[in-house]
Amino acid sequence: EFTLKLKAVTFLTIGGGLPEVVGVDVAFIKTPNSNKPYIPGSSVKGVLRTSVSRIARYYGFTSCGEIEPSRISRIHQKTGICDVCKLFGYPGQEHGESSPLFISDFTPEGRFEYISITRVSIDSKTLTAVEGALYTVEHVVPGVVFKGVVSLREDAISLLPLLLLGIAELRTSRFGLRSLVDAKIEDEGKLDKYVADDWRQLLLELRNWLWDGVV
Repeated sequence: EFTLKLKAVTFLTIGGGLPEVVGVDVAFIKTPNSNKPYIPGSSVKGVLRTSVSRIARYYGFTSCGEIEPSRISRIHQKTGICDVCKLFGYPGQEHGESSPLFISDFTPEGRFEYISITRVSIDSKTLTAVEGALYTVEHVVPGVVFKGVVSLREDAISLLPLLLLGIAELRTSRFGLRSLVDAKIEDEGKLDKYVADDWRQLLLELRNWLWDGVV
């Protein structure tokens, strides 16, 4: 188990009733009492799965590259369960979806700021402005940090390097539609005994912000 922090490098769009053509970066949800958004763990897990699927094969891991249950099942019947699905689980298994990976919700840590911008609605078919139709977009500002907990069952610890690769990939790829986040692991050295020498440098790098000094 370790702490994972995500820091906004660019503005992050908060979801909630936005026009389809605009979209959101991740599914932020606001808590009723504090009115502060948090990121559901399922959203972070989905983004990480996309990152892992993109790079798994380059590092000797397997990925079926599918998201549709019947296609996943057919490929697994031929080649066995891929490493990505072993880590993140997949629908349609005999006993339902299971995953050795747990990711908590992510809540703001320390300073929290967001801005609201009113814009003209755009027709998704014609991509032209809709007269008189306005909507408000809320953006989390760069520098805001979200904090969550990640845990991996010990019987799946061989997949820890794949998870670390996914976190590293997340720092240099899009977070949702158009945004960029930094990621940092805090583990107090607990992961050292689970990481082979080949992956030691990766772990060391993930213990620091990549974009430090930029935001």
